[in-house]
Amino acid sequence: MILNWAKTRTALFLAGSNTTYPSFTMIGSGSGAAIATQTTLIEPWDRQEVTATNGSSAYKIKWTTDWNSVELSGNQLSEWGMCISGAGTTGSMWSRTTMPSPITFDGTTELRIEETWEVF
Repeated sequence: MILNWAKTRTALFLAGSNTTYPSFTMIGSGSGAAIATQTTLIEPWDRQEVTATNGSSAYKIKWTTDWNSVELSGNQLSEWGMCISGAGTTGSMWSRTTMPSPITFDGTTELRIEETWEVF
């Protein structure tokens, strides 16, 4: 879900502001439906800088972020979102996605999240 933070920042950008844009993906173990007024994940436990950005398709942008098995070991994943900063975990979430069942990492699996937004 695109959160209110993203809508506000997009409007500021269109008005000429030098607003920041999503450049990190945050992951966590929180549950519950995404709500537009959220500004962070429910239970964030890590964030990584976006590995690649692709805007080559008309009206679409795709962010890719990767984690290695050591970073993930022993953690559960049930939510992720795009944010503007690697420092801190609150106040800058552009999106939040949740999963119905968490994934538990045992140190043998890597993770790649690809989040694509399409502008209508």
